[in-house]
Amino acid sequence: MGLTHEALLRAVCYLPEDYYPYGSNMDREADPNVDLAQMSDTEVAAYFERIEGRYHGDCSCGCRWFVQLIGAVGMDWGACYNPASHRCGLLTFEHQGCPQFEADGDDDNSR
Repeated sequence: MGLTHEALLRAVCYLPEDYYPYGSNMDREADPNVDLAQMSDTEVAAYFERIEGRYHGDCSCGCRWFVQLIGAVGMDWGACYNPASHRCGLLTFEHQGCPQFEADGDDDNSR
C-alpha cells in the first residue's frame, strides 16, 4: 500500500506555531496578535478576504529548506531542515510553514 495524504495527516505533528488552520491561529503574513481561533466563521472569512492575493510562502512553493517526499505525496509533503524553524526535522505539510521561509535561488547550490 502506498503512502496517502490521509495517512500523513494522521501521522504529522501539529504545533501551536504552525499556520492556521494546521496549528493554532497564525496566518503567514498577519499580525501575530490576530487570534483567528477566537473569531467567528464570518469574521475569519472577512479576514481572509482582506488579505487575499498576498504571497504566503508555502513550504513546497520554493522554500530552500523544504525537502519533498518522493512519489505523488511529494507535491504536498516533505521535511524541513532549517535550524531556525520550529518544524526543523519534522514531517511537514506544505501549508504548515513558518516565518523562516526562504526562497530557493536558482543559482544557490548550498543544499
